[in-house]
Amino acid sequence: MQEQHQMIYDLVDDFGKKELLHRGYPDLERKAEFPVFFPKRLAELELAGMSFPEEYGGMDADTISTSITAERIAYYCPSDQLIWTASHGLAGFPIMTFGNEEQKKKYLPRLASGEVLGCYALTEPEAGSDAASIKASAEYSQKSGKTYYTINGTKVFITNADEASVCVLFARRKFVVDKHKAITAFVFETDGPGLKRDGISVRTIAKRCLRSSHFCEIVFDGLVLEEGDVLGNMDSGFKIAMETLNNGRINIAAQSVGIARRALHEAVEYAKVRKTFGKALITRQDIAFKLADLKTRIELAWLGTLEASRAKDAGEDYVEKASMAKLFASETAKDTALYMLEVMGGIGCTEEYILADQIFQDARITTIYEGTSNVQKMVIAKSFNK
Repeated sequence: MQEQHQMIYDLVDDFGKKELLHRGYPDLERKAEFPVFFPKRLAELELAGMSFPEEYGGMDADTISTSITAERIAYYCPSDQLIWTASHGLAGFPIMTFGNEEQKKKYLPRLASGEVLGCYALTEPEAGSDAASIKASAEYSQKSGKTYYTINGTKVFITNADEASVCVLFARRKFVVDKHKAITAFVFETDGPGLKRDGISVRTIAKRCLRSSHFCEIVFDGLVLEEGDVLGNMDSGFKIAMETLNNGRINIAAQSVGIARRALHEAVEYAKVRKTFGKALITRQDIAFKLADLKTRIELAWLGTLEASRAKDAGEDYVEKASMAKLFASETAKDTALYMLEVMGGIGCTEEYILADQIFQDARITTIYEGTSNVQKMVIAKSFNK
């Protein structure tokens, strides 16, 4: 790592050890309690908007730095990492990349300072991997010379929505025939956390994974937005959504590596103290060799994540590498967490050692969100036809 990357690693690792390790797993996770302290504390460390340009409150950090940050936070508490990723990456990235100057000045410094939290409203009950099929509508109208858009529809699995007051939203203009060109992105703020505003209702969805970060359903019923809320060009929302997700896949790859490393650590530590037939599990070759295989996969997953990060920073086409990194890292996290449970045996399934189940549930979802493993394979397979 370069010197600045080592500094980021040391900063985030120290933060994780001192402030996240004993507050995340398993306490806040068991309660599914949002870590109110976390966004503000991250802002104090200048990490909340780290990739934003300095003039908007960030440190202009490169993708390798954000990947290091994601991996280290995820090692200590993946829920915290997801809260940060949803606000900094999914909400902040499209504003930074596609927003006009007024939007950047309005939102980025406040996201970076921890004053507000962001969310990204794309997924719908019948449109997950097939994002072009969203049904949320944006109905155009004019009044007194001003342009308005009335939003109706339902979004699901939206991270941070019950705590956010800034939202990046995707909706379709009905009269545009091409479904990929019918989607427009919007960015707007509300009267307070939880997207409090007329025309919006938010419901938190109970879940078993990443419990202290919250997935939500958002119902838009006549939300009125203005022309100044359009993010990027009209009808360019699908491109904005895909570029944001491509960037986000690197982050989830890094999260997956952090979870996998934690699962491996817990498995190894347990195998050192658990004895069967007079010998510690770690001395048994079949177990030690399996753990060695998983450690090798984890390090390869990290190298793939860093390569995707490097490619993005270099301005190269990084989409395929991001999908490869996300696919390999998430599947490695899932397999490592499953073997951790196997090493622990019955104790890994008890309430007394709820940590093991939490790690497994957190690892499992990495193969699903930000594009399932099969979606990543579809992206990679496109290269065969070039």
